[in-house]
Amino acid sequence: MEGIRGSGKSFWWAHLSSEPHRKFIGAAFPETRFGDQVKVEQGFGAQPSSTDAPSQEVLAELVEAGYSARAIWRAVLAHKAQFGAPFPAAAKWRDRVQWVRSNAEDFDELLLKADQALQTDGKTLVILFDALDRLGDEWATIRPLAKGLLQIALDVRATKRIRLKVFVRPDMLQDREIIGFPDASKLLARKAALVWRRADLYALLFQCMGNANNGGREFRQVCQDSLGLAWTSSVDAWVLPLSLRTDEAVQEQAFIQLAGKAMASGPSGYKRGKPYTWLVNHLQDGLDQVSPRSFFAAIRLAADKTSDATSLPLDYKAIQSGVQAASQIRVNEITREDYPWVEIVMQPLKGRLTVPCTAKDVEVLWNNDKTLQQLRDRLKQSGLGVKLPPQKLDEGVEGVLSDLESLGLIKRLSDGRVQMPDVYRIAFGLGRRGGVKPLR
Repeated sequence: MEGIRGSGKSFWWAHLSSEPHRKFIGAAFPETRFGDQVKVEQGFGAQPSSTDAPSQEVLAELVEAGYSARAIWRAVLAHKAQFGAPFPAAAKWRDRVQWVRSNAEDFDELLLKADQALQTDGKTLVILFDALDRLGDEWATIRPLAKGLLQIALDVRATKRIRLKVFVRPDMLQDREIIGFPDASKLLARKAALVWRRADLYALLFQCMGNANNGGREFRQVCQDSLGLAWTSSVDAWVLPLSLRTDEAVQEQAFIQLAGKAMASGPSGYKRGKPYTWLVNHLQDGLDQVSPRSFFAAIRLAADKTSDATSLPLDYKAIQSGVQAASQIRVNEITREDYPWVEIVMQPLKGRLTVPCTAKDVEVLWNNDKTLQQLRDRLKQSGLGVKLPPQKLDEGVEGVLSDLESLGLIKRLSDGRVQMPDVYRIAFGLGRRGGVKPLR
């Protein structure tokens, strides 16, 4: 499952492994196929200890001890598939991995036996993996572990009742050192994208509002009185009416009750846009994706900023402020946690560039500041290359622009000019004629 940061990968990793949550999902969304025939286990993620899955520290010890990534993940598979003797299920992880490395033929036999047992019981085992960026502190450690995990995911496709479900960010699936193994294309061809459409984002918002302890009953009543939509209860929760989940026209009417019809005052205020579409449009990245994290950050701050004197729960000016806050959060995630090198290439552009612009405009500013040379020097230092470094720095300006485009930070227009989506532009301090003001 491929998804950008903040798209909900860890949420699904946690909730799919929870039987009560799976039952709720199956009851609320009958089109899903969750049932007693599916057994779900957590293979790696934000687990609190290494009892059932190796922690980052345990992984580091195993790698330092010379165990291959494939042996490590095969040991996790053996543990989750409940291999019987002679696999040392009750031992420490080092002993489990050592057994796997020394008993390849026994491993294959026990895997076949576990698969046959699941088939006899009519069950399917799904092992979930998340937070691959936490596999290690250094990218040099993360890459081989991520590659080995994907290789094992491909290997188990040969079984009938065992599957690995890996939640992964797009940047890892673009890294040649991670997906550079035979038949990786077969695995990538089966990937699903965790993409949030506009209707999905508003459906999530309305579902949360309808179940809120404070205001939930009032919102459900508004849906009933203004739109003729009745909510139903299921498994101790209120279930969103189908049209509010899928019909954008109905969703827009519901959002009008919260934010009005226009992004400006006066009779011609609609020319500035409609809140329902404006909000999502200004949170999209260069890949035309919006994360629920950014969406809810904007909504939350807009609600806080809206004055009590306003007749609506969300004021259009507060929505603009919400987008500014979401932009700052998004940029902080990019520059402080994932790609520190992005801050280096963006710093010379702050307050000095208005988009859309030409690649030459960017090149002039980078040359004046010797940006790319600074980037090369910093990448040689420890600390900056922890996460994924630029892949095409050796190609110069166009290469770095291509890296930024692949991350969704910029878009190339049909005429070749460079555009930056507002969700990044505002916090990075770039101008755009007629757009939301950048942060200073």
